[in-house]
Amino acid sequence: MPAAIRIAVADQKRPSPEDRRDMVKLVVDQMLEHEPNPTRAMCHSIARSIIRDSPKSFGDVGKKGDILGDGCHSLLQQIKTRVEYKNRQNVLARRRRERRPCNVAAERARVIARGPVDQYGCVRWCPEELPAGETEATLDEIKRQLCKMYSEEGMGGSERAEPLMEKTYVIQRRYLNSLPAPDIEGIKGEWPFLFSQRGLYSHFGLLTDISILMKLQEALNNKGSTVIRFCQELNRHPGVENVLVNYVPEVSDKAACILLLLMAYFKEPKNAIMLETDPCATVADVQRTMELPSTPCLIVQGDMMNPKAWMLCIDQVLVMGPHDHFVQGIAALFASYYAFNLQYPEHGSSTLEFIQRNVNTVEVSSL
Repeated sequence: MPAAIRIAVADQKRPSPEDRRDMVKLVVDQMLEHEPNPTRAMCHSIARSIIRDSPKSFGDVGKKGDILGDGCHSLLQQIKTRVEYKNRQNVLARRRRERRPCNVAAERARVIARGPVDQYGCVRWCPEELPAGETEATLDEIKRQLCKMYSEEGMGGSERAEPLMEKTYVIQRRYLNSLPAPDIEGIKGEWPFLFSQRGLYSHFGLLTDISILMKLQEALNNKGSTVIRFCQELNRHPGVENVLVNYVPEVSDKAACILLLLMAYFKEPKNAIMLETDPCATVADVQRTMELPSTPCLIVQGDMMNPKAWMLCIDQVLVMGPHDHFVQGIAALFASYYAFNLQYPEHGSSTLEFIQRNVNTVEVSSL
């Protein structure tokens, strides 16, 4: 690294923009020696390592000195942009998604879209190394134990199942990443505890190195009031005004209000992420009477501004709930996209991308 970078790191100071750009060029040159076109996930891993070593020199910080997201958005953007610049004429090294046929409107509504191999933000998307002391045979035996435990105890056994789920994470990812992709009913049969809150949050944590529920609650506490205040200061935004007129701080659920405000701000329909049902509706009632979407969706029991309970629906199947605490429902909804390799729905992508940037700590926070 240039002397100016070494001095800045030693003194825990921020280098000049010119020195930082020189550092990025050197980092990318070294990366390209090993991989002709590093994916965004690879770039994110490198950027995160740099930020962990020298957060004060390269991290994204707010006005109060707090780390924004995981602190590496701006560095990640610089690295990835440099990679794309270096490969601008290297056609063979470019990564392209498979082009879909034009006439897929009906099919898209029926089938869940699966993401590409390069999963954004994942650090253990397809691990190969087995846990210490374990073999394929022992992991298969643990899997059978988990299925037996579920048949005997149902979701009541999720706490006991959690360490066993963590141990079998490698073969879970192998199954979830297989082609053709397994459907939700198949996943429920093979790995039922993935549809418990403990199992899903734990899987997301291993996949991304992020505690989704903790990060979501932190973001709600640290940034929730800022989002509400920002929306209150907007002028002539009918959708946002319609949400705020029903917001009563002492009564309304703050997490639900913020989610509704984001969807209104981005002009996205509520039913892209949430559907409202009767407070007394059972799982059977919802499954029988409602037209459920193929993409993950929260079924809210009662008033959306103050939900009585929530259920999670994926691929037109109710897979979780009813549960209290709406913030946990948002965490489960978001984690399901990562855990099951799903793409955001077109009409809810801006809201989910905002959550990704502000909660999942992949990118810096901004409205």
